[in-house]
Amino acid sequence: MTEKTTEAETLSEDDDYPGLGVASYTLALLFVAYIFSFMDRQILSLLVGPIREEFGISDFEYSLLQGVAFSLLYTFAGIPLGRLADRYSRRLIAAGSVMFWSIATMACGMSQNFTQLFIGRMGVGTGEAGLTPSAYSLILDSFRPKHVGYAMSIYKVAIHIGGGLALVVGGFLYDFYDSMDAIIIPVIGNIAPWQATIISVGAPGVFLALLMLTMKEPDRKGTVSNTDGTVSPSLPMSTILRFTWARRRVYISMFLGSSLLSMSWYGSAAWYPELLFRNYGLSKSEAGLAFGTITMLGGSTGIMAAAWLGERLKKLGYIDSNVRTILITTTIAMPLSIMAPLAGSAEMTLLILAPAIFVGSGYMGLIAVSFVIITPNQMRGQMTAMYIFITNIIGMAIGGSLLAAFTDFVFKDDNMLHYSLASVNAMFYPLAVLLLWYCLGGYKAAVIEAESGDWSMDQAPQK
Repeated sequence: MTEKTTEAETLSEDDDYPGLGVASYTLALLFVAYIFSFMDRQILSLLVGPIREEFGISDFEYSLLQGVAFSLLYTFAGIPLGRLADRYSRRLIAAGSVMFWSIATMACGMSQNFTQLFIGRMGVGTGEAGLTPSAYSLILDSFRPKHVGYAMSIYKVAIHIGGGLALVVGGFLYDFYDSMDAIIIPVIGNIAPWQATIISVGAPGVFLALLMLTMKEPDRKGTVSNTDGTVSPSLPMSTILRFTWARRRVYISMFLGSSLLSMSWYGSAAWYPELLFRNYGLSKSEAGLAFGTITMLGGSTGIMAAAWLGERLKKLGYIDSNVRTILITTTIAMPLSIMAPLAGSAEMTLLILAPAIFVGSGYMGLIAVSFVIITPNQMRGQMTAMYIFITNIIGMAIGGSLLAAFTDFVFKDDNMLHYSLASVNAMFYPLAVLLLWYCLGGYKAAVIEAESGDWSMDQAPQK
């Protein structure tokens, strides 16, 4: 069965897009929301020592708070929230998600034991699951094709801005609260510096959620019509699964490849600050400032540089330019990522880590564009949710915990954290490169199919 898009050409420019100013306003709010999401999820990576001491837990148990507790509901809640984003107001879903996770973050700061903090982290994950499926769909329907690659990359830059600010701002906040004789919040009473830090990071999101209600909901574009010419607001899950399975070479290899890169990224983001503190004697603020600055500057410029390279390759005739660029940048990042934790000093580690993050971050913006542009509109939220499900089950839930497991169970020494970081990168970067190379074979045909608007639900597009 073949179904066509409601537009003459799915990716053509037309007058249905909002003005660039309106689109940029939407992007700006989504960008800030994504920054807040990564600040709220990454702040724990700076607070390993105080929380371990407070609750008497090991590195591996702490990794469960960082990864499993957050990703458990983040991954599973994403699928129903993605389906809602394909059918109902994406603006309301995004704003409600920000409000929910911000309140949950503040609740984490009020936790009195490991269980309460674990449950609070699950709440943060549940809230954050609703943002990205709505955001991807809003961005693609707000920006014309010639702008959407850069717009999506700008959105993904927030990963590094948020993760970096969590360390830089979090480090200064923690040192500030730690210098106080006592921290007292009305009704709650005395709280520890780590609790005050988490609450301070979560609170601004409540106000942002209200501001996001002012975003414009753009018309949906790139929809598939039924055989009788009508357009359904959503498609049956069976149809989506048939569509995905017919293109399994593209979607599975792309999602698994990015998941392996996520394992390395989340593991590094979770444990590099502790490496600088534990192995090299930097203070919390020094470790946060050093790693956070490299993350913000190197990661942000790396994402935008990859977007530029993708556009250049496209102009040179490479229809598969998005995935091809990811393959190139990942291959270059592989040796640098393995070498950085083994450098032997804080200075050398950071010196090698800077280009590793710059090049290795390239996949983050382009991966989103890569699969969204080859997916019909009524599937984009759910396909994004599937992507989040796979990358976070593998990347976040397993990545940080696997790295901690190397430290606790393989090397059995807290001071061998640098070997754990190198081992994880050496395992997963080569596998990611192979999967991305395999993806190229079917991706070109999928792009051609999307540009023609002639979607087949049951068969893979022909090369």
